[in-house]
Amino acid sequence: MTASVAKSAAPTYAILVWADERNVYAQLPSQNAPYVAAFPRSEGGLSAVLHHLGAMHVEHSGEPYLRPPVPTQEMRRLGLTSNDREAARDVLKKLGVIG
Repeated sequence: MTASVAKSAAPTYAILVWADERNVYAQLPSQNAPYVAAFPRSEGGLSAVLHHLGAMHVEHSGEPYLRPPVPTQEMRRLGLTSNDREAARDVLKKLGVIG
């Protein structure tokens, strides 16, 4: 049991959601400022909101998702893939060349 009072009962990954006559809005956290996404007030829009809520929970409960880098034209010309790049990075880490 903690000795302090929480500011909210909501979990840390909770977001603000509201609706008007036409749309359902969700305020999503981002690096620069909060992002407000609008979805149609319908079954499909509500389904999309719930999908994004689940995605936000998954992203914040573990490591952030980092989009894999696109192989450069030179890598493609040499026939190298992103897996080859990762294998090379692992070898360099093991040798202590990179941290």
